Amino acid sequence: MAQAIADSMIRAIEPKAIAIATDSAGVAAGDGYSASAQAIEVLNERGIDLGTHRSKPLNLELIDWAQIIFTMTPAHAQVIIEHAPQAADKVLVLDANHPVVDPFGQPVEVYRQVADELETLIQSRLEEILR
Repeated sequence: MAQAIADSMIRAIEPKAIAIATDSAGVAAGDGYSASAQAIEVLNERGIDLGTHRSKPLNLELIDWAQIIFTMTPAHAQVIIEHAPQAADKVLVLDANHPVVDPFGQPVEVYRQVADELETLIQSRLEEILR
């Protein structure tokens, strides 16, 4: 959900004087799985299509490609830093004081709460990047 929300916000930025590319990968993700029905539903309600999303595990190539890596939790950041210590300076938690809860398996209402939280956090981080 985070990447789709970020992409939606990036597309809305005017003027389009800066190029921002995003990708999504998980520290414990399987490869090729679609988003959950709840995530698709919640983002569809926001005008964001998540239907073509497929999961993929984070790898060293993606870590090297990224200029900034945002994680949902400090634990995710720690896993990345342990596997790629050279990337420590570009790994940031979206909100270090309040980890984003993985809503997997929860009711759609929890997905809505997480999407609201992600919108707020991503908006804040995009503003920091663009300053």
